[in-house]
This record gives sequence, C-alpha cells and structure tokens, in this order.
Amino acid sequence: MAKVKVITDPEVIKLMLEDTRRKILGLLRNKEMTISQLSEILGKTPQTIYHHIEKLKEAGLVEVKRTEMKGNLVEKYYGRTADAFYINMYLGDEELRYFARSRLKIKLEIFKALGYEFDDEELLNTMDELLKKEHEFKTEISKEIEANEEALKDFSNEDIIHAIEWLAMARMGRDEETLALLKKLGEILKK
Repeated sequence: MAKVKVITDPEVIKLMLEDTRRKILGLLRNKEMTISQLSEILGKTPQTIYHHIEKLKEAGLVEVKRTEMKGNLVEKYYGRTADAFYINMYLGDEELRYFARSRLKIKLEIFKALGYEFDDEELLNTMDELLKKEHEFKTEISKEIEANEEALKDFSNEDIIHAIEWLAMARMGRDEETLALLKKLGEILKK
C-alpha cells in the first residue's frame, strides 16, 4: 500500500467528501473491514455500503485486500490504497472552490467571537489566496513523496504528513507572494 496518494481529479475529491464515503475511508485507515462490519458500525444497509465501496473502488481509493470463507460465503475485506490521501481543493473546479471558501467562513465567525474586527470579504479573500498557495506547495511535495516512497518506507505516516507540513511552510517562507499575503493577514487580524 502506498504511503501517500495525491488526488488531483476534482470528481474523485467530490466523491471522497461525501459523508458516508469519508467515514468509510476513515474506518479503513486502521484496519481492513468487510461490508457487513462497515454496515454495522455506520448503521447503514449492506447494499448502501456496497454502493459506496464500489464508487471508492472505481476511484482507486479502496481495494479488496483479502478474502475469507465463512461457511458457503466468501467475505471480502476492503482496505485503502494509501495510508494518506492528499487532496487539493484549489484545482479550478468551482464546486470545490465554493466548498473550500464556505469552510473558511466558519473561521471568520470564530475570529469574531474572539473579538477581532475586520472586513469579511478582505479577510476571506486573503485566507483563500493563502490556502491556495499552501495547497499548491503541498501537492508538489506530496507528489515528490509518492515518487520517493521506497526511501520513506521506514517512516510513520504521521511523520511523513508532518514533513509535508514543514516542507510546505519552508516553501511558503521563500515565496514572495505568500509572504505578502501572510503580512496582510497579520495586519487584518490584529486587535
């Protein structure tokens, strides 16, 4: 199984963001499971879980890891095709951009609850541009990790994900446009 898989297809990203599929991917992060096990945990019918598993299989996100005989039945155990999936919400697809921006709006409400005052649109646009830059760097780094997976086989997934974060920060720190956006963010969010 791959350590990191970069997902760049907007349709696959949308498929992953659906609530039941997201939960299935989360459950399969730690162990292989059958349709009936997933069905029981998620409180959904086996037919519903099967439908979602098939969509995830078609997208290359899950696969049959092993089969076992249970009486006359063959039980399939499903698992993820990668330990970590990295998605970029800023790929030009308007639906994904809308989703990413709507998640940012919640942060604005938190800032307001903490007593910060700002122009909503200015802050939202600044945060949106910063996230776009961050996602660009993380996508590049994740592809680099995919290409060098063999050299990273002894490292934990958690450590690899943290390395992606640090490498992205390093690249952001060298990018003049990102530095200007960070400075603007600092000016907007001050009490």
